[in-house]
This record gives sequence, structure tokens and C-alpha cells, in this order.
Amino acid sequence: MEFSRGFFQAVCDYCFLLEHDYPQKSMLKMVGDRYMLRSHERVMLYRGLAKKQQVEARQQKFIPRIPAFARVTLDGFNVCRTVGSYLNGNPVFVGMDGYLRDVSELHRKKLKWEVLERAVDVILDFLKEKKVGSVQFYFDSPISHSGKMCEMVREKMKEKEIAGDAETVFSPDDALINRDKGVICTADSHIIEHSRVPVFDLARHLLREKFSAQLFSFPEYLADKACL
Repeated sequence: MEFSRGFFQAVCDYCFLLEHDYPQKSMLKMVGDRYMLRSHERVMLYRGLAKKQQVEARQQKFIPRIPAFARVTLDGFNVCRTVGSYLNGNPVFVGMDGYLRDVSELHRKKLKWEVLERAVDVILDFLKEKKVGSVQFYFDSPISHSGKMCEMVREKMKEKEIAGDAETVFSPDDALINRDKGVICTADSHIIEHSRVPVFDLARHLLREKFSAQLFSFPEYLADKACL
């Protein structure tokens, strides 16, 4: 992934402003314009950087693997779109909090149905391989084709003999935050921070394990650098 000449300094400035509670959208425009960042670089700042306190809180929820026979609940569109974006050749990256994010998701770029279908296949195969106890998908009912996604997921779960279900709900955020058992899979910052159960970054682990994906990582990028 290539970056503008001023990208590193933009990251430093953005982090400084974040820590001092500047309005996020206005400072994104200010920093982005100052360093003439490309659109995907601006999205990476917005979705990939957070205050130190937020990063620490999210990392405390993180688990490195799914326990065998666990009840797994997925933020359906969040996970499927992230995996689908990678399969489609779109940029994905690891944020400062260690969770994988999709650059295109903020703009709601649509993925072709066959790409989403392949994403569901690899997700379910990965979960079956991990010997999970059951799988529950939640999809946003206000989003078009959420019902069709549920039907497709149910059919594939039946074919692969995976216990569980797929549902449309008005707010997957609330559904996942209210889970009090098992593990949830998402990279949504709000859900992670308010989750009552451990969080597994399914997309990140799947892409690295099954595709040997070389992912841009903010923690690795900044590890040997110091902001001036």
C-alpha cells in the first residue's frame, strides 16, 4: 500500500488532535488537506486511529483464538464486507487497536453478490474448522439485501452442517452488546468498547491464516517511529 509523502506526519498530527479532543471530522479535513492525503488515507486515519485510552480498552476485549465449542455471534455485514473487500482486492488494514478495518466500508461501496457469497463460504469453513459450538449472524435490517444475506447464510450453514442461525435486526450493535455468553466477532469500535463478552477479530485471523495476507498495520508502522 503506497502513501503520500506527508502521511506519517499526518498520522502524528491527527493523533495529537485526537488526544486533545478536537472534533474528529473537522480535524480529518484539516489534516487531510494540509498533507494532501488521498481519500483512502483519510479513511484510514478516521477508522484506524483512536485515543490511547480507547485503544487500551478495546485491546482488553481482544482474544487471540476462539475457544472450542464456543457460541460465536457475528456482526454480519461488518465481518462479511471486510473479508469480501480483501477478496475483491480492496484495501484493508489493522488499526491502532489491533482490529482489521475496511477502507471502502465508510463509503458504503457495494460488493458483488458472488464476492459476498465467497466471503460467507470462507468464514463458515474457518469457523467449522475451529470446531465452534454454534454460530449466530446478525444483519442490519435497514440495509438492502439483508434478508437475502440471511437466506444465503442459512442455506450454507445447513450444507456445511453448522449449528446456528442468521437474523435481520434493526440494530446489530445492540444485539451484540447485549450478548452475555460466548464470543462476538466484529471490528466495530462502539460494539467492542461496550461488549460484555470477549471479541475475536475473525476477519484478521482468517485472512492471515488462510490467505497469508500481508496487511498494513498501524502498530507495526509506528513501532520504530517517533512523532516530532
